[in-house]
Amino acid sequence: MFIKVFEMPGTFQALYAAQHWLEENGYSYGSSCVMHPTPVLKGEFAIAKWKNLTRAEVAALDGSIDGDLRNGPITVRLKQPPGHPDANRCSTI
Repeated sequence: MFIKVFEMPGTFQALYAAQHWLEENGYSYGSSCVMHPTPVLKGEFAIAKWKNLTRAEVAALDGSIDGDLRNGPITVRLKQPPGHPDANRCSTI
């Protein structure tokens, strides 16, 4: 498991930094959902909120974003580091 924490001062700044980092590394992220993490997939995808994903779709995710979205810190968790060969596979959802 790969974990990266973003701790930027300012409203939503840690979230914006995490989203930018994901985009720069070829990941897509879904919409935030109260009481749930935000889903992450490698590649360009439109991803539903966590609560609307099936168990199979959750299992196929490449990672998640969670934390205090407004004030930080934000934690990005990925199954593989961004440069890992398995991180370049095509997701199936």
